Order: sequence, then structure tokens, then C-alpha cells
Amino acid sequence: MSGAPRVAVVGAGPAGAVAAYLLARRGAQVALFEKSPWPRPKACGDGLTPSSVALLAEIGITLPSRARFGATYVTGPTGAAFRAPWPSDTGDGTTCERADFDATLVAAAIAAGARFFDRTEVTSCASGELTLRGADGSSRSETFDAIALGEGGTGGLAAGAGLPPFAYRLGAYRGYVETPADLPDEYQVHYARPFLPGYAWVFPVAKRRANVGAVLAARGDVRALLRDWIASSAEARDALGPHARLTGGRGGVIAIGRARRYIDRVFAIGDAAGIADPLSAEGVSQAMRSAVMFANALGTSRGAVTRAGATYERDVRAFDANNREALRMRALFGLLAGPMTALAAKRPRLARHVIATGYFPKRDARWFVQTFAALR
Repeated sequence: MSGAPRVAVVGAGPAGAVAAYLLARRGAQVALFEKSPWPRPKACGDGLTPSSVALLAEIGITLPSRARFGATYVTGPTGAAFRAPWPSDTGDGTTCERADFDATLVAAAIAAGARFFDRTEVTSCASGELTLRGADGSSRSETFDAIALGEGGTGGLAAGAGLPPFAYRLGAYRGYVETPADLPDEYQVHYARPFLPGYAWVFPVAKRRANVGAVLAARGDVRALLRDWIASSAEARDALGPHARLTGGRGGVIAIGRARRYIDRVFAIGDAAGIADPLSAEGVSQAMRSAVMFANALGTSRGAVTRAGATYERDVRAFDANNREALRMRALFGLLAGPMTALAAKRPRLARHVIATGYFPKRDARWFVQTFAALR
């Protein structure tokens, strides 16, 4: 590779847009492809945890002014509830509807010099070559020094390029509810029995508008379960009012676990890398962090894409340690959710611990040790 590298980024979600932004700032020739008309909604909780907010500040992207959330309200399957703040050193979280959030990131990538092509579908990808189909049905091929696949958990390009399949998947569904009263500036997480070891969420995106959804770790109709929960549960009635109506529903798949993320000039980033947290189902901060890892690996490889691939594989493996621990926690959470929320409602130290470990990296069984310590 001589001169500025030519890099294709497929998918304009958080991973793709951040990768395009960072590489364009470093002088790469970046083409960002998105198959949907722009802007487009996505099945997402719209929540940005403190780790996401901090990463955006780290890379120099500023969101439009949003309400800041410093606490999470949690209910358990037996009706126990507690409220706890984020750890004092993490800052606050916020929410931003994905159409707006992704548009902000893409605008930053374009301002940095990336070329953006919406309504352009990548139909095949191998060895640095993409086959592209435009909105008019025309097809063409282009060759790049490196390709980043930010196609999410349902795309087939990574598998087509030779990367192994995902280990497992979670199902999610979300919609929006207009509420009769102002919502508090906090996340709400409801460990209702139909979803365990998953949960339902209520994330305010405006004073009287909430993103309401659920993630399901087992087989089941998550859309029907969510609608039943909204219609019949006391927790939903307290949060959303007595006549809540879910609109704009969208389902999605959260794919987790991939044995490899690089092959022959092709890098899987974001959800395509299988790095979302299996317990919290958070994926946005991981997606953006994987984009940082990819951009750094490519930027420091001095044109050696194979070396960049090895560096990226090594760096992104950090998510796997978190996910192994999160899986162990999830396996027990169907049993622990009731007792844990009941105890946390009486022990503020335990409540803070549960909030901290729900959304932040988990390592080497420390969560269990810290939990027992917090019970004393």
C-alpha cells in the first residue's frame, strides 16, 4: 500500500461512522456505504451509558444538548425496587434516538473528509473487493486496501468473507410511548419474570416520550411479551401511565461471540464483531470502542494490513473476557434477580454495585466477590 490507504466502511451505525471519522481525520481515503435511505431509525434502546458519553468526548464528537442521567431505577420480579447512581468517577449517561445519533456521527465523518453513500448496498465482499448495488439497481465493483464491516448482527457479508458464525443471539424489541406526565431523568430497568434473565427498559428520550423495549435471552415472542407487560404490569403503569400505547415498534437481533474478526483485508467491527454485553445487551459503546481499535490498528500498521488485522484481533479480544463473565452472571440471573433486587432495596452499597457492574466491564469472577462484599 502506498500513499493514503483506501478504506471502505460498510454500515453507517456507531461503529462504521466512528471508524470513518477517525480514519478520515488521519488522512485515509474513506468511503462509507449505507444500504438504507438516510437518516433511518434502528431497533435500539437509544441509551448512551457514561462509557459512550466519555468515548465521544475522547474522540472529539459533540452531541446536541441532551438531558443527562446520573441514576438507574431497577425493579425486580417480586416488586422490590431500588434507585442508585452511576459510580462517581464515570460521569452521566444520556439518551438520543438512533436516527439523530447516527446522523450526528455520520456528519462528523463527512466533515472529516469521508465520502458517504446511502442507498448503496454491498452485495459481496472478499479480499478487498466490494460489489455495490445502487438505488437505481446498477452494479459495480471497487477494490480497497481494507474493508470494515459494520453490518450489525444480521448481515451476511462477514460470513461470506469467511469469518466464523456468531456463538448465540439475543432477541430485542422496542417502540415509543408518549406519557401523560414528565418522565424522571433516569434509566429504568425492569427485571420482570417473563423476560428473565433479560429485562424490560424505559429510557426517556424527551420529557414525555420514552423508548420502551425488552431483551430476551431465551426463545419467545419478545414483542408479544413486551406488549403484555405494558398492558398489565404495575411497573409499566407507574412508569408510563394507565393507558400506554406502544408505537413505531421494531425488532432486532443482538449477536454475540465470534471466534475471529479479521480475514484477508476484511475487519468485522461493532455488532458484526459479536461484542455486545450478554447481560446488559449494551452494544453502542462497545461498537464505537471497536471502531477506535480498528482505526488505531490500521493507522499504526504503516500500510501492512495483515499486521493491522493481527493487532485488531488482539485488541478486540478484551471484549471476550467481559462476555465470558457476563454469561456466567446471566446463567444465574434468572434465579438471582428477585433476591438481588430485594437486598439492594435495603442496602445502598449493594444497589450501587449492581448498577456499576450492569454496564461496565466484568472480569475474572470479581463481580461475585464484590457482590458478597457489598452484602456485608
